Amino acid sequence: MPTATIDLPLSFSVPEDFRDIDLTVSAEENTNKLIGELTGLSRRPSDEEITHAVLVQQSMYEMLAAAGAVYAGILLAGPSEDEPDGRLTSLMLTVTARPSELSNDQTVHRLARTMGAIYPEAEVGVVRLPTGPAVLLTEDSKVERPVNLLSDGGGPTVVRQLHVFVPVPGRLAMADFSIATENLAEWDDYVAILGEVCNTIEFTD
Repeated sequence: MPTATIDLPLSFSVPEDFRDIDLTVSAEENTNKLIGELTGLSRRPSDEEITHAVLVQQSMYEMLAAAGAVYAGILLAGPSEDEPDGRLTSLMLTVTARPSELSNDQTVHRLARTMGAIYPEAEVGVVRLPTGPAVLLTEDSKVERPVNLLSDGGGPTVVRQLHVFVPVPGRLAMADFSIATENLAEWDDYVAILGEVCNTIEFTD
């Protein structure tokens, strides 16, 4: 279970099915772990799929480290006994520290208005979590090449992201809990997962 960090004085729980990306170790160590888990799937990905997955994760690792992420995890799903022909899917869950102009609930409403103006095609709203109000932002982005962790090739695809911006009491900071995937058929399930994670947030100060 992820715990509080220096940047974000909070704790939260992530489902056991997520494979954590350890941001305190090298990209090489995370890559070796990923290869071991991919080769252990009930339907082993092809060498090309594994190579692509490695390249994607290395790129993600660099971006997350630069963005100040305090947690990153990947949910992999594929064929099972009940669905032997099921396709391989992936979901990225991240938690990132973001600066904030205010340290109280006013941050939420100001951020919601600002996000709505900056991203007119996104869905923006306010939700109340056990910790208080938070801002939701859902956005679809068209990319020229698929970014699914387990596939490559093909034409343009859509990546959907959902961000939950949670104010940190007493600090000019917010915790950005977000998910991203191109497997839109599973979107409702993924939203439910993020909701479960957000309901476990506890501030430690």
